[in-house]
Amino acid sequence: MSKEIERKFLVNGNAWRTLAQGVLYRQGYLSSAKERTVRVRTAGEKGFLTVKGITNGVTRSEFEYEIPFADAD
Repeated sequence: MSKEIERKFLVNGNAWRTLAQGVLYRQGYLSSAKERTVRVRTAGEKGFLTVKGITNGVTRSEFEYEIPFADAD
C-alpha cells in the first residue's frame, strides 16, 4: 500500500517541452464515492487500475495495479 500526497507546481515557459516525448493518457472513473475512487487508465501501451481511499489530512491510501491494455481500453 502506498500513501499519496498530491502536489501541484507551476512551470514557467515552454522550454521543458523539448526535453521529453509525450505519452497519451486516457482515463475513466468506475467509482467516485466519498469513501473511494476507482480509476482505469491507459498510459501509452499500458493499462492500470487504481483505487484511492478517503483523504486523511494531506494523504490517502493508494493501490495501483497494472492490468492488460485491452482490459483498460
